This record gives sequence, C-alpha cells and structure tokens, in this order.
Amino acid sequence: MLKPLDRYPEAQLAAGRSALPVTLIGGFLGAGKTTLLNSLLTQGDGRRLAVLVNDFGELNIDARLIVKIEGQQVELANGCICCSIRDDLVAGVESLLASDPAPEQLLIETSGVSDPINILCTLNQSKLRRRIFLENVVTVVDAVHALDARASEYAGLFERQVRGAFMIVINRAGAAGAERLRELREAIGELLPGAAIIETEDGTAPLALLLGDTRVGQSAFRPEPVPDPRSHPFASMVWRSDRPLQRAEFMRTMKALSDRVYRAKGFVNFRHYPLATLYQKVGSFESCIDGGAWGRTRPHSELVLIGLNSAFDRQRIGLALDACTDSVARPASGLVDGQ
Repeated sequence: MLKPLDRYPEAQLAAGRSALPVTLIGGFLGAGKTTLLNSLLTQGDGRRLAVLVNDFGELNIDARLIVKIEGQQVELANGCICCSIRDDLVAGVESLLASDPAPEQLLIETSGVSDPINILCTLNQSKLRRRIFLENVVTVVDAVHALDARASEYAGLFERQVRGAFMIVINRAGAAGAERLRELREAIGELLPGAAIIETEDGTAPLALLLGDTRVGQSAFRPEPVPDPRSHPFASMVWRSDRPLQRAEFMRTMKALSDRVYRAKGFVNFRHYPLATLYQKVGSFESCIDGGAWGRTRPHSELVLIGLNSAFDRQRIGLALDACTDSVARPASGLVDGQ
C-alpha cells in the first residue's frame, strides 16, 4: 500500500518505491566532464551525492574534504562519496546502493568514447532497473574543438552523444569566439531540437540546474535566484496551486515555455487522476511518473522552475501555469503561443 505524501521521501515517490535518481555526464575526450563533476561536488547543497568515475584520481578533490580513502572509494566530509567504476558499471551502482547511509543522487561520468544510449541500455537491462530512475543526461561539448570532431572519424560518436542528451553544457564558450559558437549551437539544434544549452567558460554549472532542486515540497521555500558561487545568470521560482491541472493544457504550456524554462521539477495534481504525479522537464525531455497516493495531504501542485535570468519573467510564467487550472481562463499574454 502506498504511503501518504507527507511521510514519503521524494526519491521513493518518484516511482512508488525506493529509487535512486541517476544523472549521466558524458562528452568527448577533454570536453570538461571531470571539471563539471568537481564543480558539482564542491557546491554541496547538503545532499549525499555518489559519483562513479573511470578514475577518481583525476578528480581534483580538496584534501580538506577527504575523510578517508578505502580501496576504490573516497569518502568526503560533505557526505559525498566517489568510486571508480573499474570494469563493471552495474556492480559499481549496486555497491553504492548498499552504502550506509545510502546516497540521495548518483552521478555517472562516462568515458569520452562512450555512447550514452549504451550506458542506459546496460542499466535498464540489469536487475537495477527497479531501483534507479534516470533524472538527467548531460553531454559536455568543447566549443573550441567540437566542430572539428564532427568533421572527423568521430562524427558519429559526437552526434550520438548530443542526440542522447537531455541537456548540453558548452564548455570554453568564450574561447571559441562568437561565430564558432553560433555554428556549434546550430549544429546542436539540428541534432537535438529544443535542447537546453548552458554555456560556461570553465566547466562549471549550478547544481540545482543539472540535478534538480531538493527543496521541492518544502513549504518554507520562496522564489529566489538559484544559489551558485560563480554567479551563473540563472533564476528560479516556485509555482503552487490547490486547483487541479488540465493535463493536456499543462503539457502544451510547458512545451511553449521551453525557450525560457530549462528545468522544472515537482509534484502536480492532474484533474480526474487519483495519484500525485512527479513531473520533470530537462530541456526538451519531459516525464510524468506516478508518485503515490495523496493520503492525508490535500492534493496540490508545486513546481520549481529554473531558467536564464534574461528571459525569466516570473509573473508571465505564473499566469501561464495558472491558466492550466480548472477555474482560470487562459491569459491573453501570448506566452503560451510562444510570442
């Protein structure tokens, strides 16, 4: 029997069971995957992250964070752990699932010549498939060399890595120059229409943008800029409603918001549907997963939305979502039509 929402952790709600959210981080050799992982580990945010890498010796971990090194595992003072994949990805994930305390999220850095689809197939076809769920697939692209790779014998691999992503991190954007960056964005757009693209100079990105926001469901949360030590130009908001959502209208509205909302995550209450639904949007990828019975909790919707500050109009986004509820007319703002 499903437990009430107010007594059930979000990761368990995601599929009505205890399931670990997994994010794959891929990209070609030298694109900046390890630098991105370092950035996520140092940002912390109080969550227990587990990281699987081919060689954790490449991670530039601050010595002050290291509690102990035992075999192929490093334990950090902020609650995170890093492990070497060695030869068996499935065994590595199983080992982490057995950790005490168990991790809250798992990041897997793939090798530079890996196809993310193959990694997903390996996990999906294993006995782990009921214990984990895919939250994000991030492909890191080196702005300076990516177009050269696409014109080489690695073109097929580059295209598969981009097509398999939910989100693209373009690294060394400034060093590439405006024209080359424009060409790269066009190439990515052809391979992955509607992709969420983040530009960075040094392989860093906000934790909340890549891994979602752990504050979903916390009533004390208030809209505020996404916290990040390197001042990325992202902002966030929370939208809430006690009125049920019209599912088709909500999905259409979220698609229309893709150019300004890079990521959204939270529980929603669809009209005429008895269970809570965990909704997630990462770029053009969207998913709705049954989350469990509402139990003693009054049915409601609560979404965290994150996007570029320059195009993030909280009022217009809120009005567009309000219009998806049963009792509010659709706004005349033109937002839903993409104007």
